Amino acid sequence: MLDYELLINIWFVLWCVIWAIYLVADSFPLGAGMLAAFLPKNMAQTLQTAKSVGPFWGGNQVWLILAAGGTFAAFPLIFSKMFTWLYIPMMLLLVAIILRGICIELIYHDDNAKLQQVFRYGWALGSLLITVVLGVAFTNFFRGMVINAGYVYEGTLLGLFGVHALLGALLFVLFFLTSGAFWVAHKTTGEISERCNGFGKKTSIGVAVVALIYIIALFNTDGFAANYNVYPILYAVPLIAVIFALTCIALAVKKSDKPLFAFVANLGTIFFGAATGCVSLYPYILKSTINPEFGVSIFAAASSELTLTLMFYAALIFVPIVLIYQLWSYTRFKDKIQEA
Repeated sequence: MLDYELLINIWFVLWCVIWAIYLVADSFPLGAGMLAAFLPKNMAQTLQTAKSVGPFWGGNQVWLILAAGGTFAAFPLIFSKMFTWLYIPMMLLLVAIILRGICIELIYHDDNAKLQQVFRYGWALGSLLITVVLGVAFTNFFRGMVINAGYVYEGTLLGLFGVHALLGALLFVLFFLTSGAFWVAHKTTGEISERCNGFGKKTSIGVAVVALIYIIALFNTDGFAANYNVYPILYAVPLIAVIFALTCIALAVKKSDKPLFAFVANLGTIFFGAATGCVSLYPYILKSTINPEFGVSIFAAASSELTLTLMFYAALIFVPIVLIYQLWSYTRFKDKIQEA
């Protein structure tokens, strides 16, 4: 049987990896949803956009379920505090997820032009709200929250939306718009593909600029660089994120006829950008800006040794199954969506 402390550390790493995979996997469906509000010139192009993510967005939600469920099972104290202190943002996230799901499905099944427009903008609004909430939430996790002794949260709803949090929301919007643009450009043909490819080139530059500002702002936050200073090799993580961002721009320009390459590079930026923040968290998930010791550490919040052990072996079985299924779905639905 694995050592209890080792199990806790393993589950912290799994928690970080699952959240990072979710951000990567849902980036292009959310980005395509936001693009649907303004980039398609007509309903035929909107449907092309929707069909490009239709077979995938539902499966990508599995990672969100795994992330939330894993938090609840592995670190129940963190789950309870997270969903109490961030109750309104989490409810907004839930409403947005429902809105996105309803609209992206119904847009296919109604011939009424006015209703199709309602579903189109509902899909875009739901996608935007999910993106903004994720950006604000993760920025607050990375920077820390106003947590006092005894796990007493003294922050306010307005305080969650500070300058850095809004910068994080902007970065997430640009990340996901870039993923969505290059994915739709890859999966479709005709005018919408060309428009998305051109838009992706612009947003990829925005990602590089805003990501650099965001990373600098984080490293100038008290306590953020503590783990990096103890283990300098970890500075390779944000460096890799920056390299992926610059590579995305280069590929978008040089391989303009193959947007899939730029799409993959942007996914790499998202993954290592998330990893940059996660490295700063250990051994906390909910950090305190008042005193580091007031934060909720993984060791104080972890479930029992038996629970973590059973979950660990379950994860070894089911996570690869999910990965294999998703990889199969991408090969099964590899054909391009033709222009109507």
